[in-house]
Amino acid sequence: MIKLRISEKLCQLLGIVPSPYRSKRIGSALIFGFGCIIGVSVLILTAIIFMFPSISSSLMNPMLQNNLNRYYHKISSPHSSQSSPSTTTSSPPPPPPPLSSSSPPPPPPPPQSPKLLDILTENTNSQTGINYTGNSYDNSSSNVSIDLPKEGELVDAKENLLSTSPSNSSSSYSNTAYGGDDDEDCDIYDGEWVRDVNQEPYYPPGSCPYIEKQPFDCYFNGKRDNEYLNWQWQWKSHPRNTGCSKNIPSFFNGTDFLERLRGKKLVLSGDSLNRNMYESLVCMLWNAVPDKTKVVRPSMQSEYKTRGDMSLIFKDYNCTVAYVWSVFLVNETNSKTRRSRGSELKQEVETLRLDQIDGLAASVYQDADIVVFDSYHWWVEGKTNNGINYFQEGDYLYPKLEIKKAFRKALTTWRKWIDNNIDSAKTQVVFRGFSLSHYVGGKWNTGGKCNLETEPIRSKEKYVNPDQSQLKILEDTLRKMKTPVIYMNVSKLTYYRSDGHPSVYGRNYTAQERIAAIQDCSHWCLPGVPDTWNELLYVSLVKAGKGSFGLR
Repeated sequence: MIKLRISEKLCQLLGIVPSPYRSKRIGSALIFGFGCIIGVSVLILTAIIFMFPSISSSLMNPMLQNNLNRYYHKISSPHSSQSSPSTTTSSPPPPPPPLSSSSPPPPPPPPQSPKLLDILTENTNSQTGINYTGNSYDNSSSNVSIDLPKEGELVDAKENLLSTSPSNSSSSYSNTAYGGDDDEDCDIYDGEWVRDVNQEPYYPPGSCPYIEKQPFDCYFNGKRDNEYLNWQWQWKSHPRNTGCSKNIPSFFNGTDFLERLRGKKLVLSGDSLNRNMYESLVCMLWNAVPDKTKVVRPSMQSEYKTRGDMSLIFKDYNCTVAYVWSVFLVNETNSKTRRSRGSELKQEVETLRLDQIDGLAASVYQDADIVVFDSYHWWVEGKTNNGINYFQEGDYLYPKLEIKKAFRKALTTWRKWIDNNIDSAKTQVVFRGFSLSHYVGGKWNTGGKCNLETEPIRSKEKYVNPDQSQLKILEDTLRKMKTPVIYMNVSKLTYYRSDGHPSVYGRNYTAQERIAAIQDCSHWCLPGVPDTWNELLYVSLVKAGKGSFGLR
């Protein structure tokens, strides 16, 4: 009788008048129907959650969400093993020893989730200056958990990321990070140097006040042979570049570049080769400004400029172009190159924190509209204490770590920080590749020379990058990034320019001193080869088409 009354009430609610003979049957059917509806709804909801986890995170337990994320990560990666150029096993390396303990080292600290740096001070006064506050910077919140890149991992080229098939050749894919159908047939970094005696430099030798006398101002230091300026990088007529759009510029237009930079900030961050590029760029832009009094250097609030962090404001365009020293991209503790003037060296070991971003540099470039990175020049034995007691993760110092492994770890930290802290909707990230040196008969400090090189290496000589393993580490890193990156692969074009270095004109030597001088065969005279880099930067930004650099 209770079941009958329930079914009768249900039927009455539905507007059905049951008969005495059908009450039980109708009640059972209704209950069964409601059960089916609930069951189907649960199945549909489960399917939606499984297929579209990003829209359902608020409905799920965080642990379940994390498990699903790991599941999707696994099924999206074509390789599950980790690789290193010098290893053949996927087992993890032993943990490094403690900094100051003779006891066996404990395991490394657990991975920490990358955070937005909450200790970055306010950067610029809008777009018209840079505020350096290195004295108060603390890297404690910028730790990044490190995992080795997976060899051959793919990303979608339609998302403007570097993409390639899992090939053994590290240079088999497009050298720029543009999406689009014509990219495979348009590589502006593939071309040849062609002599052009009618070509004028973007700024006359000795004219630009923003060139560092040592080692870039070769004219000031006595070089009068300008033959090295009579060469032009030709890429547009190269047979492999038939797919390049006719709308992208062939040459640098300083006025147009400044107009597109109006109200924006462009920062170059890296080693002295990026400073070489920075000084070239500001001179190219400075020469395009009719009223030179409207190009000014802002006062810097930080004394952390041993290596010359600098910026210029172009007041008629309200834009800033800056350079910030960060040779390794990650944090140098107690660094000799990153101390305030007059300060004493702390009584502690100088190390390189492979798991921390360089916070001082990041405070400058985090809000930039364009940021150009590089890191290669200092990843050598002489700059890293041969890898002995220099590389650190967490509280532990490696007694010995191969430099290339440290390079991979540092780039992984940089990649994760960029992906988690840079607003890719606002900022265009650029990475300039390796600039090659031309020491003959030794290294820079063992008698290597290049002063007898008077013209480029002939293009018929096959280009071979001298450090394929390190190049592969860089390209693997860029390939894994979620943030769209323009990759300026300048290695080939620098390979042929053995004639463009300061050599004995890196300093203002006397004629007698010049005979025995240590030669500079790694940096570049200005004007010179870095002007071509900035031509290609300009073309790359226009081709990428983000924001004001969209085609007009």
